[in-house]
Amino acid sequence: MTDHLETVILSEANRQGIQPNADAMRKAAVDLAGSVMTSDGLISIPGLGSISAGDFVRSLHGQMPESFAAVDSKTSATKSSGNMTADMKAEIAAGRRQRTLPSDWLAVRSKATGTTAQHLAERERNWK
Repeated sequence: MTDHLETVILSEANRQGIQPNADAMRKAAVDLAGSVMTSDGLISIPGLGSISAGDFVRSLHGQMPESFAAVDSKTSATKSSGNMTADMKAEIAAGRRQRTLPSDWLAVRSKATGTTAQHLAERERNWK
């Protein structure tokens, strides 16, 4: 599949609100081998005829829905810091459920002294 057809398929999938993964693009490459774009904007598949890019993407999505993800406008709007590890840690932290302190926290903390009290105070600061 030429780069032009790949770009057409990707842009059409994104227009439909889905993002194909590598498996879907591999299947598209096999299905569209030797294909060309016509002057009408259709994809001419040798021996099969012509199909619009939208119909091809819908057909591909119907054949292998597990190979497509919904385009999430929230994640595409976030900017990468350039550090993949930091971005992944931030993503995990953003999705992490914030837990509350145990119900007996004050009773335990009031009895603690010395280093244990310092550690409990630090943990309480990080918990909030």
